[in-house]
Amino acid sequence: MRRNESGSTVLIVISVIATLAVFIGAALDYTFTVGRNVERSDKMAQASAIANGCLENEFMYWREVCRTQPSSNPSIGVATSNFLGIPLPSQSQFPNIPNFTATRGGGSGYIVSNYAVTALTPQLQPVTGGTLPPAGVGQTATTQTFFYRGTATVTLPDRGLPVSFKASQIFEQQYQNPWDWALFFVDPLEIEPGPLFTIDGWVQTNSALYTPLSTLTFGSKVTYGTNWYISAMAGDNHLIAGGDTYAPPNWPGNEPPIQGTPGQPFGLNPANIFNSSDPANTNDGYHELIQIPNPAYPDPLAQDRYFDQAGAKVILSSNAGTITATIYDNSTAASTSSLGTSIGTVTYNPSATTPTTTAVTGTTPLQQVIATTIASALTLNQSLQDNRENATVAITGLNVGTIAAAINASPGSFTGFNQVIYIDDSSAAAGNERAVELTNGAVLPNGGLTIASGNPVYIQGDYNTGTGPPSDSGNTAQPTASNYTRQPSSIVADAVDILSNNWTNSESTSSVGSRAANNTTINTAIMAGTVPTANGNYSGGAENFPRFLENWSGSTLTYYGSMVELYASQQATGLWGQGNVYSPPTRAWYYDENFQLQPPPGSIMVVSYLKGQWYQQ
Repeated sequence: MRRNESGSTVLIVISVIATLAVFIGAALDYTFTVGRNVERSDKMAQASAIANGCLENEFMYWREVCRTQPSSNPSIGVATSNFLGIPLPSQSQFPNIPNFTATRGGGSGYIVSNYAVTALTPQLQPVTGGTLPPAGVGQTATTQTFFYRGTATVTLPDRGLPVSFKASQIFEQQYQNPWDWALFFVDPLEIEPGPLFTIDGWVQTNSALYTPLSTLTFGSKVTYGTNWYISAMAGDNHLIAGGDTYAPPNWPGNEPPIQGTPGQPFGLNPANIFNSSDPANTNDGYHELIQIPNPAYPDPLAQDRYFDQAGAKVILSSNAGTITATIYDNSTAASTSSLGTSIGTVTYNPSATTPTTTAVTGTTPLQQVIATTIASALTLNQSLQDNRENATVAITGLNVGTIAAAINASPGSFTGFNQVIYIDDSSAAAGNERAVELTNGAVLPNGGLTIASGNPVYIQGDYNTGTGPPSDSGNTAQPTASNYTRQPSSIVADAVDILSNNWTNSESTSSVGSRAANNTTINTAIMAGTVPTANGNYSGGAENFPRFLENWSGSTLTYYGSMVELYASQQATGLWGQGNVYSPPTRAWYYDENFQLQPPPGSIMVVSYLKGQWYQQ
């Protein structure tokens, strides 16, 4: 019996041990399976992180390649072939992954394959039959967007099957007209209105936004590139001196200003192309867009300068009191560093019996009609006192009405003329102020007009309003006379001053109280410079972006248009806030939505590089 009991005990022990072994085996197997799943999940997460890092690397490489091929006419995208050989990511891009090395499709490291950027159609299908993507339409009718896809497959070694993760992302190269914004600034944007002031279009600054007063109201989206401050910019002391209290502006609904993607003019990377300290003087900054290129140096802005784009150029020089305006056409490409073909001259000689003489030397009918028309519109012997500049400024007068009348009366004679006129007085220098004054501009040519200058420009009187009301009426609801359709227009200059209908150059030396403005309406886009805030001096802000020289108290400036700032002024550098300069108008300012359908003559684009849809394949 004892032997039987002993045998049963052994059997029980063996059975228990076997059962425990089964449980332990199952537990070990389960633990191993869970461990392997966790290990593979960790590796998958690591592969995903590496793939996303690869996409970021591709995006930066793709963007830099695009930035080296700027164009003011985005008729094509950038060839896919330019993205071949994108460098593999390095250890520095993955500091949390020890011993990171990437190879293309082989080796013992982290294998990265399908590593490429390819062109797509607007329907996000691969481009066939070529390497250039077709453009799709963006936010407005003047926007073009080119689509690309970045892809990366990351394969990590494992004890079993390798772990692979494939990620893709859409890259967008978006060309957009800066006139799509009510305010577009490359540099810091300050808006400090005293009276209530509303901006009803889009607002964008690539830099910081300063909105310290509650008298400001935004009517649409506002984006900034770096930071938004409900305070004045460092170096701006006038609000503190005036005892103002900082308070946020007003905005529609739940749309406060937000950080956005900077839009770069022509897609250029300023850090790569501009260098004001090197010997070349064709790459000092965006102010080059309104300057004449220097033929001694390569030009990173070739064809994009308004000088290059202009269908007619007026270049002034002076010698011993004699002023000569030489008129050129645009028959010679700017890449040859030529002004073009001289087609006429206007000479003002104060000692001559007949002070002004004109010679037309153009040989083709178009050259002759351009030279004749512009010559008849020029006045070369004027000046005005600009108290902000504390200087007497020599003026080149341009009667815009003369040009409009000639083109509108015989449009066929001007076929081939793009209605962009560039004017520059190269004798301008410190203590030798030069500028352009636009007069009689109520009626513009059908199809619009762009006036560009490396000098400051003064707009005198109603501009692009037609004749009759609202001239001198301050009518904010109807910015043109009932029988006139406003034309796409822009004025591009070192600085822009607005002079009322009541202004006369002869009275410019009077005190500000005697320079009384009256209601004036301006319908044009403006691209100009500022005098940046520094050393306690306020720039004047966006509210004073167009400058003033009159007593506007009790008078309204009605403005329809778009304002673009890309550079600091280099000629009109007088500080804002001095005495005996101006009293501000009642500002009735509106964004001109027509620019989203028909921008002014000439071409300037800003380019944004955006990341679109991300997905795993």
